[in-house]
Amino acid sequence: MKKFGLFVLKMFLVGVFIGAALDGLYTYLYTNKIDATRIDFIKSQSGKKFDHVFIGSSRVVNHINPDVIDSITGGQSVNFGIMDAKPQDILIIIKLLDYYKIEVGKLYIQTDYYYNSIDKSNFLFVDLLPYIKEGGAFSEYYSNEDDYFYLRNLPFYRYAKSDAKLGLRSLLAAAYGGNKFEKNKGFVPLIGSGHAWQRELPERVKDDNPYNQEIQSLLEKMEINYLYFVAPFRSDTKNIHFIEKLTKRYEAIWDFSQLVPESEKFKNGYHLNYEGANEFSAVIANRILEQ
Repeated sequence: MKKFGLFVLKMFLVGVFIGAALDGLYTYLYTNKIDATRIDFIKSQSGKKFDHVFIGSSRVVNHINPDVIDSITGGQSVNFGIMDAKPQDILIIIKLLDYYKIEVGKLYIQTDYYYNSIDKSNFLFVDLLPYIKEGGAFSEYYSNEDDYFYLRNLPFYRYAKSDAKLGLRSLLAAAYGGNKFEKNKGFVPLIGSGHAWQRELPERVKDDNPYNQEIQSLLEKMEINYLYFVAPFRSDTKNIHFIEKLTKRYEAIWDFSQLVPESEKFKNGYHLNYEGANEFSAVIANRILEQ
């Protein structure tokens, strides 16, 4: 019985050692050698200065073309949008601007139905996992997760949990794929139109989202020059009156929710296609010049 107990203990220690070794290797590669995600793209802009920085969800990623904006304004802009980003995600992106010492002339923050959400982006959740042990904003982002202790302290647990996105296959693909966001300064165009999927906005604007309050406090603390904006929705969007209620929550906001009436300029109910995105980016650029 004693020998069996020692055997189990040895196997446990071997497992911990292997887990720690793999955790260290994956973390080193993802944080130092791999350049593939939106976070890697933001990190690669460390120390740079931009006149116009755009953050938000896919309705920034697919809508804001920095090349169009720069050609009109003569400035330098960048698209730091994150797929599926919600207030909790916007909060850490603002913190990362400071962490990576990215100088911002003006910050443009996209807002819409996600104003009500207290969830996280599934995309950002995975992209930031390799950085969780760096502490600060990184670990704070995960601190409300039920398995936070294991994510931060149990060797290789975070990679095993997100194996589909952070496993060996993804690691190898990222190592040879390069960062697709560099070419268009973060902009990812959508091609085509006619997708029948229709968006339905909420009926009311919630009052008790703590992350919206934290964002506002952080912006004031960092003394960032900022402006909120709403990107276009297709004309068949239900409960579009939600946007009117939402705009009343901000002192300064640009409402472009009904800017583009032509459905052929949308990929789906709430994403512009390439043509629509360029048109929208030009409108924003000219509005910037009017300020």
